[in-house]
Amino acid sequence: MSNAESWLTSQSLYSSGPFDEALAHRHPAERLEALNNLGYGFYSRKQWLQAQHAFELALSIDPDCLPALNHLGLVLRTQQREPEAEASFRRALAVAPNYVSARINLAVLLWQTRRPADAEAQYREILRVQPDHPLAQNNLGLLLLDLGRPKDAEAAFRHALAIDASAPEMHNNLGNALNRQGRAREAIAAYRQALALRPDYPTASGNLAMVLLRLGAFEEGWRLYESRTDESTGAAVGTLPPVPYPKWRGEPLQGKSLLVWPEQGYGDLLQFCRYLPLMKARGVAHLGVACPPALVRLFASLEGVDAIYPLDGKTTIPGHDYWCLMLSLPMHCGTTLDTIPARTPYLRAPADLTRAWRARLPAHGFKVGLVWSGDPRAHDRGSNAIDKRRSVLARAFLPLLGLADSTGVKFVSLQKGDAAQSQIEDLPPHLRPFDPMHDVRDFADTAAIIECLDLVISVDTSVAHLAGALNKPVWILSRHDGCWRWLRDRDDTPWYLGARLFRQTEPGNWADVIDRVGQALVDLRKL
Repeated sequence: MSNAESWLTSQSLYSSGPFDEALAHRHPAERLEALNNLGYGFYSRKQWLQAQHAFELALSIDPDCLPALNHLGLVLRTQQREPEAEASFRRALAVAPNYVSARINLAVLLWQTRRPADAEAQYREILRVQPDHPLAQNNLGLLLLDLGRPKDAEAAFRHALAIDASAPEMHNNLGNALNRQGRAREAIAAYRQALALRPDYPTASGNLAMVLLRLGAFEEGWRLYESRTDESTGAAVGTLPPVPYPKWRGEPLQGKSLLVWPEQGYGDLLQFCRYLPLMKARGVAHLGVACPPALVRLFASLEGVDAIYPLDGKTTIPGHDYWCLMLSLPMHCGTTLDTIPARTPYLRAPADLTRAWRARLPAHGFKVGLVWSGDPRAHDRGSNAIDKRRSVLARAFLPLLGLADSTGVKFVSLQKGDAAQSQIEDLPPHLRPFDPMHDVRDFADTAAIIECLDLVISVDTSVAHLAGALNKPVWILSRHDGCWRWLRDRDDTPWYLGARLFRQTEPGNWADVIDRVGQALVDLRKL
Protein backbone atom coordinates (compact mmCIF):
# COMPACT_ATOMS: atom_id res chain seq x y z
CA MET A 1 0.00 0.00 0.00
CA SER A 2 1.38 3.43 -0.93
CA ASN A 3 1.80 6.20 1.64
CA ALA A 4 -0.95 8.16 -0.08
CA GLU A 5 -3.33 5.18 -0.04
CA SER A 6 -2.56 4.52 3.62
CA TRP A 7 -3.28 8.14 4.44
CA LEU A 8 -6.61 8.08 2.62
CA THR A 9 -7.67 5.02 4.58
CA SER A 10 -6.89 6.48 7.97
CA GLN A 11 -7.58 10.20 7.66
CA SER A 12 -10.52 12.42 6.80
CA LEU A 13 -11.85 11.68 3.33
CA TYR A 14 -12.52 15.30 2.58
CA SER A 15 -9.26 16.87 3.74
CA SER A 16 -7.07 16.39 0.70
CA GLY A 17 -4.06 18.49 1.68
CA PRO A 18 -1.52 15.73 2.55
CA PHE A 19 -2.57 13.67 -0.46
CA ASP A 20 -2.21 16.62 -2.78
CA GLU A 21 1.22 17.24 -1.30
CA ALA A 22 2.21 13.62 -2.02
CA LEU A 23 1.43 14.13 -5.73
CA ALA A 24 2.18 17.83 -5.98
CA HIS A 25 5.38 17.45 -7.94
CA ARG A 26 4.00 14.96 -10.46
CA HIS A 27 2.85 15.86 -13.93
CA PRO A 28 -0.98 16.34 -14.01
CA ALA A 29 -1.37 13.31 -16.30
CA GLU A 30 0.57 11.19 -13.83
CA ARG A 31 -1.51 12.52 -10.93
CA LEU A 32 -4.70 11.73 -12.85
CA GLU A 33 -3.57 8.18 -13.59
CA ALA A 34 -2.50 7.62 -9.97
CA LEU A 35 -5.84 8.83 -8.62
CA ASN A 36 -7.82 6.66 -11.02
CA ASN A 37 -5.73 3.62 -10.12
CA LEU A 38 -6.20 4.38 -6.45
CA GLY A 39 -9.95 4.70 -6.94
CA TYR A 40 -10.08 1.36 -8.77
CA GLY A 41 -8.25 -0.28 -5.90
CA PHE A 42 -10.65 1.09 -3.31
CA TYR A 43 -13.62 0.15 -5.50
CA SER A 44 -12.44 -3.45 -5.89
CA ARG A 45 -12.20 -3.70 -2.08
CA LYS A 46 -15.68 -2.16 -1.63
CA GLN A 47 -14.26 0.88 0.17
CA TRP A 48 -16.84 3.14 -1.39
CA LEU A 49 -16.13 6.46 0.33
CA GLN A 50 -12.40 6.22 -0.29
CA ALA A 51 -13.04 5.36 -3.94
CA GLN A 52 -15.45 8.26 -4.28
CA HIS A 53 -12.88 10.69 -2.90
CA ALA A 54 -10.15 9.44 -5.23
CA PHE A 55 -12.34 9.81 -8.33
CA GLU A 56 -13.50 13.26 -7.23
CA LEU A 57 -9.88 14.35 -6.86
CA ALA A 58 -9.20 13.00 -10.35
CA LEU A 59 -12.09 15.06 -11.69
CA SER A 60 -10.73 18.16 -9.98
CA ILE A 61 -7.72 17.77 -12.31
CA ASP A 62 -9.75 16.90 -15.42
CA PRO A 63 -13.55 17.39 -15.16
CA ASP A 64 -13.98 15.46 -18.44
CA CYS A 65 -12.01 12.36 -17.40
CA LEU A 66 -14.23 9.56 -18.71
CA PRO A 67 -13.00 6.68 -16.50
CA ALA A 68 -13.34 8.83 -13.37
CA LEU A 69 -16.85 9.96 -14.31
CA ASN A 70 -17.92 6.39 -15.07
CA HIS A 71 -16.46 4.87 -11.93
CA LEU A 72 -17.70 7.69 -9.73
CA GLY A 73 -21.16 6.88 -11.06
CA LEU A 74 -20.68 3.23 -10.08
CA VAL A 75 -19.55 4.20 -6.59
CA LEU A 76 -22.51 6.53 -6.11
CA ARG A 77 -24.93 3.92 -7.43
CA THR A 78 -23.55 1.39 -4.96
CA GLN A 79 -24.22 3.90 -2.18
CA GLN A 80 -27.82 4.21 -3.45
CA ARG A 81 -27.23 7.81 -4.46
CA GLU A 82 -28.96 7.25 -7.77
CA PRO A 83 -29.57 10.85 -8.93
CA GLU A 84 -25.91 11.74 -8.44
CA ALA A 85 -24.81 8.51 -10.14
CA GLU A 86 -27.07 9.22 -13.09
CA ALA A 87 -25.65 12.73 -13.41
CA SER A 88 -22.12 11.32 -13.48
CA PHE A 89 -22.93 8.78 -16.19
CA ARG A 90 -24.75 11.41 -18.26
CA ARG A 91 -21.82 13.81 -17.89
CA ALA A 92 -19.54 11.12 -19.33
CA LEU A 93 -21.91 10.58 -22.24
CA ALA A 94 -22.14 14.32 -22.88
CA VAL A 95 -18.35 14.29 -23.31
CA ALA A 96 -18.29 11.05 -25.35
CA PRO A 97 -21.71 9.83 -26.61
CA ASN A 98 -20.25 6.50 -27.77
CA TYR A 99 -18.67 5.68 -24.40
CA VAL A 100 -20.27 2.24 -24.07
CA SER A 101 -19.31 1.50 -20.46
CA ALA A 102 -21.06 4.60 -19.16
CA ARG A 103 -24.14 3.96 -21.30
CA ILE A 104 -24.43 0.37 -20.08
CA ASN A 105 -24.05 1.52 -16.48
CA LEU A 106 -26.66 4.22 -17.03
CA ALA A 107 -29.03 1.62 -18.51
CA VAL A 108 -28.57 -0.62 -15.47
CA LEU A 109 -29.31 2.31 -13.16
CA LEU A 110 -32.44 3.23 -15.10
CA TRP A 111 -33.59 -0.37 -14.91
CA GLN A 112 -32.93 -0.53 -11.17
CA THR A 113 -34.86 2.69 -10.62
CA ARG A 114 -37.86 1.26 -12.48
CA ARG A 115 -37.52 3.17 -15.73
CA PRO A 116 -37.38 0.17 -18.07
CA ALA A 117 -38.38 2.03 -21.24
CA ASP A 118 -35.52 4.48 -20.73
CA ALA A 119 -33.14 1.61 -20.00
CA GLU A 120 -34.20 -0.20 -23.17
CA ALA A 121 -33.59 2.97 -25.17
CA GLN A 122 -30.02 3.13 -23.85
CA TYR A 123 -29.32 -0.48 -24.83
CA ARG A 124 -30.86 0.10 -28.27
CA GLU A 125 -28.58 3.12 -28.75
CA ILE A 126 -25.50 1.03 -27.95
CA LEU A 127 -26.61 -1.66 -30.38
CA ARG A 128 -27.36 0.91 -33.08
CA VAL A 129 -23.68 1.82 -33.04
CA GLN A 130 -22.26 -1.59 -32.08
CA PRO A 131 -24.84 -4.28 -32.96
CA ASP A 132 -22.38 -7.02 -32.01
CA HIS A 133 -21.77 -5.85 -28.45
CA PRO A 134 -22.42 -9.08 -26.46
CA LEU A 135 -22.91 -7.48 -23.04
CA ALA A 136 -25.43 -4.98 -24.37
CA GLN A 137 -27.33 -7.77 -26.14
CA ASN A 138 -27.30 -9.90 -22.99
CA ASN A 139 -28.42 -7.06 -20.73
CA LEU A 140 -31.15 -6.10 -23.17
CA GLY A 141 -32.35 -9.68 -23.05
CA LEU A 142 -32.47 -9.61 -19.25
CA LEU A 143 -34.46 -6.38 -19.34
CA LEU A 144 -36.91 -7.76 -21.90
CA LEU A 145 -37.37 -10.88 -19.83
CA ASP A 146 -38.13 -8.71 -16.81
CA LEU A 147 -40.70 -6.83 -18.91
CA GLY A 148 -42.50 -10.07 -19.78
CA ARG A 149 -41.26 -10.26 -23.38
CA PRO A 150 -39.52 -13.66 -23.43
CA LYS A 151 -39.55 -14.05 -27.23
CA ASP A 152 -37.77 -10.73 -27.68
CA ALA A 153 -35.40 -11.69 -24.87
CA GLU A 154 -34.64 -14.98 -26.62
CA ALA A 155 -33.68 -13.11 -29.78
CA ALA A 156 -31.29 -10.87 -27.82
CA PHE A 157 -29.66 -13.81 -26.02
CA ARG A 158 -29.24 -15.75 -29.27
CA HIS A 159 -27.60 -12.72 -30.85
CA ALA A 160 -25.24 -12.46 -27.88
CA LEU A 161 -24.38 -16.16 -28.13
CA ALA A 162 -23.73 -15.85 -31.85
CA ILE A 163 -21.07 -13.28 -30.95
CA ASP A 164 -19.61 -15.20 -28.00
CA ALA A 165 -20.86 -18.68 -27.08
CA SER A 166 -18.28 -19.17 -24.33
CA ALA A 167 -20.17 -17.37 -21.55
CA PRO A 168 -22.18 -19.81 -19.40
CA GLU A 169 -24.32 -16.93 -18.08
CA MET A 170 -25.71 -16.27 -21.55
CA HIS A 171 -26.71 -19.92 -22.02
CA ASN A 172 -28.41 -19.79 -18.63
CA ASN A 173 -30.25 -16.62 -19.60
CA LEU A 174 -31.36 -18.19 -22.87
CA GLY A 175 -32.68 -21.12 -20.85
CA ASN A 176 -34.75 -18.73 -18.77
CA ALA A 177 -36.25 -17.10 -21.86
CA LEU A 178 -37.13 -20.50 -23.32
CA ASN A 179 -38.53 -21.71 -20.01
CA ARG A 180 -40.79 -18.68 -19.77
CA GLN A 181 -42.22 -19.65 -23.16
CA GLY A 182 -42.96 -23.18 -21.98
CA ARG A 183 -40.23 -24.70 -24.16
CA ALA A 184 -38.90 -26.95 -21.42
CA ARG A 185 -36.77 -29.33 -23.50
CA GLU A 186 -34.92 -26.47 -25.20
CA ALA A 187 -34.46 -24.74 -21.83
CA ILE A 188 -32.95 -27.92 -20.40
CA ALA A 189 -30.46 -28.05 -23.27
CA ALA A 190 -29.46 -24.42 -22.64
CA TYR A 191 -28.97 -25.00 -18.91
CA ARG A 192 -26.93 -28.15 -19.57
CA GLN A 193 -24.72 -26.20 -21.96
CA ALA A 194 -24.15 -23.58 -19.27
CA LEU A 195 -23.14 -26.36 -16.86
CA ALA A 196 -20.89 -27.95 -19.46
CA LEU A 197 -19.01 -24.67 -19.63
CA ARG A 198 -19.02 -24.21 -15.84
CA PRO A 199 -19.91 -27.35 -13.86
CA ASP A 200 -19.92 -25.41 -10.56
CA TYR A 201 -22.59 -22.94 -11.70
CA PRO A 202 -25.29 -23.10 -9.00
CA THR A 203 -27.68 -20.68 -10.70
CA ALA A 204 -27.88 -22.86 -13.79
CA SER A 205 -28.17 -25.97 -11.60
CA GLY A 206 -31.10 -24.42 -9.75
CA ASN A 207 -32.83 -23.36 -12.96
CA LEU A 208 -32.35 -26.81 -14.45
CA ALA A 209 -33.76 -28.31 -11.25
CA MET A 210 -36.96 -26.27 -11.61
CA VAL A 211 -37.58 -27.50 -15.14
CA LEU A 212 -36.83 -31.13 -14.27
CA LEU A 213 -39.16 -30.99 -11.27
CA ARG A 214 -41.90 -29.51 -13.45
CA LEU A 215 -41.46 -32.46 -15.82
CA GLY A 216 -41.66 -34.92 -12.92
CA ALA A 217 -37.98 -35.91 -13.17
CA PHE A 218 -37.72 -35.78 -9.41
CA GLU A 219 -34.58 -37.83 -8.78
CA GLU A 220 -32.22 -35.47 -10.62
CA GLY A 221 -34.41 -32.47 -9.89
CA TRP A 222 -34.26 -32.77 -6.08
CA ARG A 223 -30.51 -33.31 -6.19
CA LEU A 224 -29.87 -30.25 -8.33
CA TYR A 225 -32.32 -28.24 -6.22
CA GLU A 226 -29.80 -28.38 -3.37
CA SER A 227 -27.79 -25.76 -5.29
CA ARG A 228 -30.31 -23.15 -4.16
CA THR A 229 -28.25 -22.49 -1.02
CA ASP A 230 -24.82 -22.52 -2.60
CA GLU A 231 -22.84 -19.82 -0.82
CA SER A 232 -21.34 -18.52 -4.07
CA THR A 233 -24.78 -17.24 -5.13
CA GLY A 234 -25.33 -15.31 -1.92
CA ALA A 235 -28.64 -17.15 -1.54
CA ALA A 236 -27.51 -18.91 1.60
CA VAL A 237 -27.36 -15.66 3.53
CA GLY A 238 -30.32 -15.63 5.91
CA THR A 239 -31.41 -19.09 4.79
CA LEU A 240 -29.14 -21.47 6.67
CA PRO A 241 -29.67 -21.80 10.42
CA PRO A 242 -27.07 -20.09 12.64
CA VAL A 243 -26.34 -23.24 14.66
CA PRO A 244 -23.06 -25.05 15.47
CA TYR A 245 -24.25 -28.59 14.79
CA PRO A 246 -24.02 -30.29 11.37
CA LYS A 247 -26.36 -30.40 8.43
CA TRP A 248 -28.14 -33.72 8.03
CA ARG A 249 -26.90 -35.46 4.90
CA GLY A 250 -28.85 -38.69 5.14
CA GLU A 251 -27.18 -40.30 8.18
CA PRO A 252 -29.27 -42.73 10.28
CA LEU A 253 -31.60 -40.80 12.56
CA GLN A 254 -32.54 -43.51 15.04
CA GLY A 255 -32.37 -41.97 18.49
CA LYS A 256 -31.12 -38.62 17.16
CA SER A 257 -32.57 -35.12 17.36
CA LEU A 258 -33.30 -33.15 14.19
CA LEU A 259 -34.13 -29.47 13.72
CA VAL A 260 -36.01 -28.67 10.50
CA TRP A 261 -35.39 -25.10 9.37
CA PRO A 262 -37.81 -23.01 7.27
CA GLU A 263 -37.01 -21.39 3.94
CA GLN A 264 -38.65 -19.47 1.13
CA GLY A 265 -42.33 -18.49 1.40
CA TYR A 266 -45.27 -19.53 3.52
CA GLY A 267 -46.68 -21.65 0.70
CA ASP A 268 -43.49 -23.72 0.55
CA LEU A 269 -43.64 -24.39 4.28
CA LEU A 270 -47.33 -25.28 4.17
CA GLN A 271 -46.69 -27.71 1.31
CA PHE A 272 -43.59 -29.44 2.64
CA CYS A 273 -44.38 -29.63 6.35
CA ARG A 274 -46.15 -32.87 5.35
CA TYR A 275 -42.71 -34.49 5.51
CA LEU A 276 -42.23 -33.88 9.23
CA PRO A 277 -44.20 -36.96 10.34
CA LEU A 278 -42.08 -39.03 7.94
CA MET A 279 -38.94 -37.89 9.75
CA LYS A 280 -40.42 -39.02 13.04
CA ALA A 281 -41.15 -42.40 11.47
CA ARG A 282 -37.44 -42.73 10.69
CA GLY A 283 -36.74 -42.97 14.38
CA VAL A 284 -35.98 -39.36 15.26
CA ALA A 285 -36.06 -39.14 19.04
CA HIS A 286 -36.72 -35.41 19.12
CA LEU A 287 -38.12 -33.57 16.10
CA GLY A 288 -38.06 -29.80 16.28
CA VAL A 289 -39.22 -27.33 13.66
CA ALA A 290 -38.48 -23.62 13.49
CA CYS A 291 -41.00 -21.43 11.72
CA PRO A 292 -42.27 -17.86 11.39
CA PRO A 293 -44.58 -16.83 14.25
CA ALA A 294 -47.57 -16.75 11.88
CA LEU A 295 -47.38 -20.56 11.53
CA VAL A 296 -46.81 -21.57 15.16
CA ARG A 297 -50.44 -22.21 16.17
CA LEU A 298 -51.22 -24.05 12.94
CA PHE A 299 -48.07 -26.19 13.04
CA ALA A 300 -49.08 -27.35 16.51
CA SER A 301 -51.47 -29.73 14.73
CA LEU A 302 -48.67 -31.57 12.89
CA GLU A 303 -48.22 -35.19 13.90
CA GLY A 304 -44.89 -36.26 15.34
CA VAL A 305 -43.43 -32.81 16.01
CA ASP A 306 -41.99 -32.56 19.51
CA ALA A 307 -41.21 -28.85 19.60
CA ILE A 308 -42.04 -25.75 17.56
CA TYR A 309 -39.67 -22.79 17.78
CA PRO A 310 -41.03 -19.41 16.61
CA LEU A 311 -38.41 -17.28 14.90
CA ASP A 312 -39.44 -14.21 16.84
CA GLY A 313 -36.04 -13.01 18.00
CA LYS A 314 -36.79 -14.11 21.55
CA THR A 315 -37.06 -17.90 21.47
CA THR A 316 -33.97 -19.97 22.31
CA ILE A 317 -33.57 -23.12 20.26
CA PRO A 318 -31.72 -25.91 22.12
CA GLY A 319 -29.01 -28.00 20.52
CA HIS A 320 -29.85 -30.85 18.13
CA ASP A 321 -27.77 -33.55 16.52
CA TYR A 322 -28.57 -32.33 13.01
CA TRP A 323 -30.42 -29.66 11.10
CA CYS A 324 -32.12 -29.84 7.69
CA LEU A 325 -33.89 -27.35 5.44
CA MET A 326 -37.61 -28.01 4.99
CA LEU A 327 -37.42 -28.25 1.19
CA SER A 328 -34.56 -30.76 1.31
CA LEU A 329 -36.83 -33.36 2.92
CA PRO A 330 -38.32 -34.63 -0.39
CA MET A 331 -34.83 -35.44 -1.66
CA HIS A 332 -33.92 -37.32 1.53
CA CYS A 333 -37.20 -39.24 1.30
CA GLY A 334 -36.51 -40.19 -2.33
CA THR A 335 -39.82 -38.69 -3.42
CA THR A 336 -41.06 -39.57 -6.90
CA LEU A 337 -44.35 -38.73 -8.58
CA ASP A 338 -45.71 -42.04 -7.31
CA THR A 339 -44.54 -41.63 -3.72
CA ILE A 340 -45.60 -38.08 -2.90
CA PRO A 341 -47.06 -38.19 0.63
CA ALA A 342 -50.48 -36.96 -0.44
CA ARG A 343 -52.61 -37.95 2.55
CA THR A 344 -54.64 -34.97 3.73
CA PRO A 345 -55.44 -33.30 5.97
CA TYR A 346 -52.02 -33.06 7.55
CA LEU A 347 -52.82 -29.67 9.08
CA ARG A 348 -55.89 -28.86 11.15
CA ALA A 349 -57.36 -25.67 12.53
CA PRO A 350 -58.04 -25.57 16.29
CA ALA A 351 -61.64 -26.68 16.83
CA ASP A 352 -62.52 -23.80 19.16
CA LEU A 353 -61.15 -21.31 16.66
CA THR A 354 -63.22 -22.85 13.87
CA ARG A 355 -66.38 -22.60 15.97
CA ALA A 356 -65.66 -18.96 16.73
CA TRP A 357 -65.15 -18.06 13.10
CA ARG A 358 -68.18 -20.05 11.93
CA ALA A 359 -70.32 -17.79 14.09
CA ARG A 360 -68.95 -14.71 12.32
CA LEU A 361 -69.27 -15.88 8.71
CA PRO A 362 -72.43 -15.78 6.56
CA ALA A 363 -74.79 -18.42 7.91
CA HIS A 364 -76.27 -19.56 4.61
CA GLY A 365 -75.25 -20.18 1.03
CA PHE A 366 -72.40 -22.01 -0.67
CA LYS A 367 -69.38 -20.23 0.80
CA VAL A 368 -66.38 -19.65 -1.50
CA GLY A 369 -63.12 -18.07 -0.36
CA LEU A 370 -61.23 -15.80 -2.75
CA VAL A 371 -57.57 -14.79 -3.03
CA TRP A 372 -56.44 -12.60 -5.94
CA SER A 373 -52.95 -11.53 -4.97
CA GLY A 374 -49.74 -12.93 -3.48
CA ASP A 375 -47.01 -11.27 -1.45
CA PRO A 376 -45.31 -8.71 -3.75
CA ARG A 377 -41.90 -9.09 -1.99
CA ALA A 378 -40.76 -5.72 -3.29
CA HIS A 379 -37.29 -6.26 -1.79
CA ASP A 380 -36.64 -9.25 -4.07
CA ARG A 381 -36.68 -8.41 -7.81
CA GLY A 382 -37.07 -12.04 -8.92
CA SER A 383 -39.87 -12.86 -6.49
CA ASN A 384 -41.57 -9.57 -7.25
CA ALA A 385 -41.55 -10.36 -10.97
CA ILE A 386 -43.15 -13.76 -10.31
CA ASP A 387 -45.78 -12.20 -8.06
CA LYS A 388 -46.74 -9.76 -10.79
CA ARG A 389 -47.35 -12.69 -13.14
CA ARG A 390 -49.39 -14.70 -10.62
CA SER A 391 -51.52 -11.90 -9.11
CA VAL A 392 -54.59 -10.08 -10.41
CA LEU A 393 -56.56 -7.08 -9.26
CA ALA A 394 -59.70 -7.68 -7.25
CA ARG A 395 -61.70 -6.17 -10.11
CA ALA A 396 -60.62 -9.07 -12.32
CA PHE A 397 -62.89 -11.26 -10.18
CA LEU A 398 -66.01 -9.22 -11.03
CA PRO A 399 -67.31 -11.91 -13.46
CA LEU A 400 -67.15 -14.39 -10.57
CA LEU A 401 -68.64 -12.04 -8.01
CA GLY A 402 -71.49 -11.34 -10.39
CA LEU A 403 -72.54 -15.00 -10.16
CA ALA A 404 -73.43 -14.75 -6.48
CA ASP A 405 -77.20 -14.34 -6.89
CA SER A 406 -77.69 -16.89 -9.67
CA THR A 407 -75.60 -19.61 -7.97
CA GLY A 408 -76.39 -19.00 -4.32
CA VAL A 409 -72.71 -18.40 -3.60
CA LYS A 410 -71.52 -16.28 -0.68
CA PHE A 411 -68.02 -15.03 -1.44
CA VAL A 412 -65.58 -14.56 1.42
CA SER A 413 -62.28 -12.72 1.06
CA LEU A 414 -59.20 -14.58 2.28
CA GLN A 415 -56.92 -11.82 1.01
CA LYS A 416 -54.19 -10.42 3.25
CA GLY A 417 -51.82 -7.56 2.46
CA ASP A 418 -52.94 -3.97 2.83
CA ALA A 419 -52.61 -3.01 -0.83
CA ALA A 420 -54.48 -6.04 -2.18
CA GLN A 421 -57.05 -6.10 0.61
CA SER A 422 -57.90 -2.44 0.07
CA GLN A 423 -58.91 -3.26 -3.51
CA ILE A 424 -62.23 -4.50 -2.14
CA GLU A 425 -63.18 -0.83 -1.87
CA ASP A 426 -62.81 -0.57 -5.66
CA LEU A 427 -65.61 -3.08 -6.18
CA PRO A 428 -69.30 -2.15 -6.48
CA PRO A 429 -70.74 -2.34 -2.95
CA HIS A 430 -73.31 -5.02 -3.80
CA LEU A 431 -70.57 -7.30 -5.24
CA ARG A 432 -68.01 -7.02 -2.48
CA PRO A 433 -67.09 -10.29 -0.76
CA PHE A 434 -67.51 -10.61 2.98
CA ASP A 435 -64.14 -9.58 4.43
CA PRO A 436 -63.13 -10.97 7.86
CA MET A 437 -59.38 -10.64 7.29
CA HIS A 438 -58.76 -7.51 9.36
CA ASP A 439 -59.22 -9.67 12.46
CA VAL A 440 -56.99 -12.52 11.27
CA ARG A 441 -53.83 -12.82 13.37
CA ASP A 442 -52.10 -15.79 11.77
CA PHE A 443 -52.55 -18.86 9.58
CA ALA A 444 -54.50 -20.66 12.30
CA ASP A 445 -57.23 -18.03 11.94
CA THR A 446 -57.16 -18.34 8.15
CA ALA A 447 -57.32 -22.13 8.45
CA ALA A 448 -60.33 -21.87 10.75
CA ILE A 449 -62.13 -19.67 8.25
CA ILE A 450 -61.33 -22.09 5.42
CA GLU A 451 -62.73 -24.96 7.46
CA CYS A 452 -66.07 -23.12 7.37
CA LEU A 453 -66.05 -22.74 3.57
CA ASP A 454 -67.16 -25.07 0.80
CA LEU A 455 -64.50 -24.08 -1.75
CA VAL A 456 -61.42 -21.88 -2.07
CA ILE A 457 -60.53 -20.12 -5.33
CA SER A 458 -57.02 -18.67 -5.24
CA VAL A 459 -54.16 -17.52 -7.36
CA ASP A 460 -51.01 -19.54 -6.74
CA THR A 461 -50.19 -18.38 -3.23
CA SER A 462 -49.96 -19.67 0.34
CA VAL A 463 -53.72 -19.87 0.88
CA ALA A 464 -53.98 -22.38 -1.97
CA HIS A 465 -51.49 -24.62 -0.16
CA LEU A 466 -53.26 -24.11 3.14
CA ALA A 467 -56.59 -25.15 1.65
CA GLY A 468 -54.98 -28.23 0.11
CA ALA A 469 -53.27 -29.17 3.37
CA LEU A 470 -56.66 -28.93 5.14
CA ASN A 471 -58.21 -31.23 2.51
CA LYS A 472 -60.54 -28.47 1.39
CA PRO A 473 -61.52 -28.27 -2.32
CA VAL A 474 -59.35 -25.59 -3.92
CA TRP A 475 -59.25 -24.18 -7.43
CA ILE A 476 -55.85 -22.70 -8.27
CA LEU A 477 -55.36 -20.03 -10.93
CA SER A 478 -51.93 -20.68 -12.43
CA ARG A 479 -49.86 -18.28 -14.52
CA HIS A 480 -48.71 -19.33 -18.00
CA ASP A 481 -45.20 -20.22 -16.81
CA GLY A 482 -46.67 -21.97 -13.79
CA CYS A 483 -44.74 -23.01 -10.73
CA TRP A 484 -42.79 -26.26 -11.07
CA ARG A 485 -44.90 -28.01 -8.42
CA TRP A 486 -48.00 -28.00 -10.62
CA LEU A 487 -46.18 -30.02 -13.30
CA ARG A 488 -47.35 -29.65 -16.92
CA ASP A 489 -50.40 -30.29 -19.05
CA ARG A 490 -52.75 -31.41 -16.29
CA ASP A 491 -55.56 -29.81 -14.31
CA ASP A 492 -54.96 -31.83 -11.16
CA THR A 493 -51.94 -32.23 -8.89
CA PRO A 494 -50.56 -35.19 -6.96
CA TRP A 495 -49.68 -32.82 -4.10
CA TYR A 496 -53.32 -32.05 -3.23
CA LEU A 497 -55.92 -34.52 -4.40
CA GLY A 498 -58.73 -32.02 -3.87
CA ALA A 499 -57.15 -29.33 -6.03
CA ARG A 500 -58.03 -28.30 -9.55
CA LEU A 501 -55.80 -26.14 -11.75
CA PHE A 502 -56.97 -23.46 -14.16
CA ARG A 503 -53.96 -22.48 -16.26
CA GLN A 504 -53.38 -19.43 -18.43
CA THR A 505 -53.31 -20.39 -22.09
CA GLU A 506 -51.26 -17.30 -22.92
CA PRO A 507 -49.12 -15.01 -20.76
CA GLY A 508 -51.03 -12.29 -18.95
CA ASN A 509 -54.51 -13.44 -20.04
CA TRP A 510 -56.45 -13.89 -16.80
CA ALA A 511 -59.83 -13.08 -18.33
CA ASP A 512 -60.04 -16.47 -20.03
CA VAL A 513 -59.00 -18.24 -16.82
CA ILE A 514 -61.63 -16.45 -14.75
CA ASP A 515 -64.30 -17.16 -17.38
CA ARG A 516 -63.50 -20.88 -17.12
CA VAL A 517 -63.56 -20.72 -13.33
CA GLY A 518 -66.95 -19.01 -13.49
CA GLN A 519 -68.37 -21.68 -15.78
CA ALA A 520 -67.00 -24.41 -13.52
CA LEU A 521 -68.65 -22.74 -10.55
CA VAL A 522 -71.99 -22.58 -12.37
CA ASP A 523 -71.65 -26.26 -13.30
CA LEU A 524 -70.77 -27.20 -9.74
CA ARG A 525 -73.84 -25.46 -8.36
CA LYS A 526 -76.05 -27.33 -10.86
CA LEU A 527 -75.00 -30.68 -9.44
